[in-house]
Amino acid sequence: MASSSSPDDGDGNGCCPSFSHHRKFHRNWLRDLLLRHASNHPNLPPSLQSTALVVAPMVDASDLPFRLLTRRYNANLCFTPMIHAKNFVERPGYRRQFWKMMEDQQQKIMLPLPPEDRPLIAQFAGHDKDMLLRAMKLIEQHVDGVDINCGCPQGIAKRGRYGAFLMEELGGDRIVEIVQHLSENLNVPVCVKLRILPSGIEDSLELYQRIVEAGASMLTIHGRTRLQKQRNTGSADWELVRRVVERVGHIVPVLSNGNIANLDDVHRCLRETGADGVMSSEAILEYPPLFTETNVESTNFQRTGPGRLQIATEFLEICKHYPPEDGGQGSGFKCIRAHVHRFLHADLQLYKSIRDAVIASFSIEALEDVVKILREIYETTGHEVSEEQLSWYFRHRGGVDESQDDLPEEEKKEEAAVEEDDCPTDVFVEVCDNDGDY
Repeated sequence: MASSSSPDDGDGNGCCPSFSHHRKFHRNWLRDLLLRHASNHPNLPPSLQSTALVVAPMVDASDLPFRLLTRRYNANLCFTPMIHAKNFVERPGYRRQFWKMMEDQQQKIMLPLPPEDRPLIAQFAGHDKDMLLRAMKLIEQHVDGVDINCGCPQGIAKRGRYGAFLMEELGGDRIVEIVQHLSENLNVPVCVKLRILPSGIEDSLELYQRIVEAGASMLTIHGRTRLQKQRNTGSADWELVRRVVERVGHIVPVLSNGNIANLDDVHRCLRETGADGVMSSEAILEYPPLFTETNVESTNFQRTGPGRLQIATEFLEICKHYPPEDGGQGSGFKCIRAHVHRFLHADLQLYKSIRDAVIASFSIEALEDVVKILREIYETTGHEVSEEQLSWYFRHRGGVDESQDDLPEEEKKEEAAVEEDDCPTDVFVEVCDNDGDY
């Protein structure tokens, strides 16, 4: 990654001397990184080649096969799932869930992920600056940046002193200290994904600036507080993102997270916020080609891109090349099954027996059988791909009438696994608390 950025030389981007003289990475490191990899996205319009179109860090969701799928459809920057720093350092089994490893003379060596899985930023959770540094040092030569999770609003994050609660610890001093420590000791950009403080926007802006002054090289702003989640999610505050851009955007790139469901939303967000890119989480989980010209005004809101079955088929093929037991694929087959459930959500609401088959599946072949059955149903019913719209994405947004009380227990668990981007699930709690080798 050393070649992807260079020391700040005061390149005329409005960066005041108090910031520029000590920064490791210049203001345009992200733009330069994206342009170096632009040839991997031949269908991306030239106007967007230097804009970050980002797959969010999501527990049990932004795994390697899914990242590779989204990269086929214009996603030009991906985050790993949130990685628990302490577990990553101390538990080889847990580490294998996110990275390939080999043992050489009793040393555990991290191996690079596939070269097509770049640019890549690895996100970590923790409150101990030294433990975070140790975890990030293990993989810094294999990524284009690292990120600190200050977004998770769940109770386990409060107990573990990370996520959105880390922003509030010691009045913000904790996260500022962490950023300074990491930026001084790592050779890749240190990024931070943040929410709005419960105490308000002005306090948030002040903290964001302190984090940048401490050495952060990029901010991702999720324009919601930690209280806005699940059925109380509401709309993300793009006006706040605009104010962040005005305040620190001349120093570091700023990404906007929230309310991105199609390419029209991307353009609208960029116009209204001035951000360097957008990050999508739940919408891209359901429809990975989100960053293409489909289901937008120019197509009369019809789906001109690949349909649900094609997406599921492509994903399962990738999973065959990168099987869960090979390292780097998150929580194994559970993760694969959850992805297919989201891709096919609209169909599974109509055909409960097929939904049950997805939930009960324990092999890729079983999921391929589900796709085959649905394809036969499509042929019989005259299904039109052009009429497909997002379904799972709207389950908490008024677009789908789906009662959790009607769902089987296994599906409730899989729904819970992605209720919040970059947040742990019940399974993750067990991994954190168990003394075994995970």
